[in-house]
Amino acid sequence: MKRPWGKRLKIKQRFSRDIRINAIGFAKLIAYAVFRMYLVISRKQIRVVPIEKSIQIILKERLSVARFGDGEFKWMFKDREPDNFEKNSSELASALLKVVKTSRPGFQVCIPDAFDGLTQYRRLDAFFWAGQLGHHGYRWVRTLSSKRTYLDSLVTRPYMIYKDRSQGDRLFKLIKQIWDKRHVILVEGSETRFGVGNDLLNNAAKVERIICPAKNAFEHYTQISKTITDLIKNIDDSDILVLVSLGPTATVLANDVNFETSVQVLDIGHLDLEYSWMLMHADEKVPLNYKYVNEIENGDKVQSVPSKFLQRYNSEILIEIK
Repeated sequence: MKRPWGKRLKIKQRFSRDIRINAIGFAKLIAYAVFRMYLVISRKQIRVVPIEKSIQIILKERLSVARFGDGEFKWMFKDREPDNFEKNSSELASALLKVVKTSRPGFQVCIPDAFDGLTQYRRLDAFFWAGQLGHHGYRWVRTLSSKRTYLDSLVTRPYMIYKDRSQGDRLFKLIKQIWDKRHVILVEGSETRFGVGNDLLNNAAKVERIICPAKNAFEHYTQISKTITDLIKNIDDSDILVLVSLGPTATVLANDVNFETSVQVLDIGHLDLEYSWMLMHADEKVPLNYKYVNEIENGDKVQSVPSKFLQRYNSEILIEIK
């Protein structure tokens, strides 16, 4: 029996799309290979600790970390795509450049574990990073040092991008130990709702939230930073942990707040989204109804917090910056 015409058309379209994706991906891999050859010729070795070891180091040494993904590097060069939640600015670029150059005890800069091979990542994610480094990597490495060893900025993405997704549960259990029985101050966008609706933060002794604008938070940087430091100074607890999920603003805050207060500060990024996707056994990035997901279409269309979570969420909010 012949297949219906509509079904044959869909199969043909899917085949054509896969051919196109693979062709573009192959071109990105070639560009990436050229970039890696450039690193060898120029003797610019960029060392990055793999994800699990990075988490273990953060846990053991109680490090504060600022993470640079493709977005932060692009904001640093003022070439982030315009339809984004944080606009390019000279002030943000200068602040990020300062952070990526920072080196001091107790603080670590994180960059993607993508400079020495991509075999740990799923096909499309390997294509993505090959394209990013093959095109932008030459500029990015000018801000990095061959004399340093960086931690992996993808510590906040332990599930979706990896071939071995079975490691997700183990890595999340390790990450949760960082805030086990500790007082957590969570600095997040108004639609981030980190840990709401799941048990990611359930083992913390206490969770309190500072709510910031969901878009262009860096325009409020001085107010946000002062609010955090003032709050810390008024809390009689030497074991405070500050988690910041606020785009590139989090990268800058992690450095500045740790420097000013000596409190551990983690630029925690998409960790909550990744945890939600792992619990769902999601095969691709999907919407999460009441959480902002900036990397998918219409991910900024966010519903209200469900009533069953609302009371607890509201009780955790200390300050809201608008």
